[in-house]
Amino acid sequence: MKNYLKLLSMVAVIFLTVSYQGIAQTEKQMRVTFINPAKEETFWKMVVSVMKAAGDDLHINLEEIAVHRDHIKVMKIAEEVIQRKNPPDYLIIANEKAVAGDIIEQANAAGVKTMLIVNGLLPEQVAESGLPRQKYPLWIGTMIPDNVSAGFAAGQILMEKALSAGVKAKDGKLHVAGIAGAYATPASLDRVKGFEQAVRKFPDVSLKQVFPNSEWSKERAAEIAKGISERYPETAAIWAANDNMALGAMEVFESAKKIPGKDCFFSGVNWDPVGLQAVKDGKLSVSVGGHFLIGGWALVLLYDHYHGKDFNDSGVHIEQPMSVITDKNVDAYLDKFKNQQWEQIDFRLFSRTLNPNMTKYDFSLNTILGQQ
Repeated sequence: MKNYLKLLSMVAVIFLTVSYQGIAQTEKQMRVTFINPAKEETFWKMVVSVMKAAGDDLHINLEEIAVHRDHIKVMKIAEEVIQRKNPPDYLIIANEKAVAGDIIEQANAAGVKTMLIVNGLLPEQVAESGLPRQKYPLWIGTMIPDNVSAGFAAGQILMEKALSAGVKAKDGKLHVAGIAGAYATPASLDRVKGFEQAVRKFPDVSLKQVFPNSEWSKERAAEIAKGISERYPETAAIWAANDNMALGAMEVFESAKKIPGKDCFFSGVNWDPVGLQAVKDGKLSVSVGGHFLIGGWALVLLYDHYHGKDFNDSGVHIEQPMSVITDKNVDAYLDKFKNQQWEQIDFRLFSRTLNPNMTKYDFSLNTILGQQ
């Protein structure tokens, strides 16, 4: 039986390879440009690594143009790409500091298809630009993580662990503070929204304040944490909108001789390697993530769109769930992807063009882990 299954697997791989090669040989290579808004940050480095692995699998000519937290430069680069004599088939952007609306409008006017990932439009931008394929038909889709649920899950687990440890202030409540990302970044706003929803479920929790960190940086988070410890000295739990900021705050509390996971607690988002190690070490209560894979999934959707298999039956505004990693499952994840070898994922297996019998997309973590 095992030999029979192995034979079937080999036949499927051969068929998939032949089908893929046939498409590659009969049609010109599709070209995609991605404007990376924060090239120096671990999360965006992971996004690009995944996109490159997906691009290799799908024979996509992927161009990355990277800046670092400079929305004015992002606008200029987008204009240059859109106005090229031979622009890309697709332009992928993120709505960092609310720049995407103008880019989508310009690209549509120039006949360039756009895909929005990671950060969707703000409510006021949606009121102006609508949803994909409405006002701007060449804005073909948005794929973002469910940041509200992520913020909620991180906050809930953080507060449960802190309350279980009995770290309460003199007023009998757990004092919590938050460190968010940039003011005008949808991912941060939604994560904070979820966090505040979680706080309301805990009557024994007092949320002191949520502080913005426009750079999403560890260094600035450490400065904010110093201010928190001075202004709200009984704070025992810090919710952070990414792992990096959680670790920056953690260092401040450690310098004050406090022990993470015992008398102070922290949560993060992103599944940064250092964040996951902190989870393994018992210092970070939880990291919510997996959304760095969205760039790869977006390329799968664009590949299918390019080859006549439109993804609109799955929706053009897609909110991808994130997953929770705690001390209970961190080892299982690290066993698979500790070295971030994303080439282990065969992105061709997720394409409906290359798998005609596939009726719906399944980009879940369980499916990826099961593929290994």
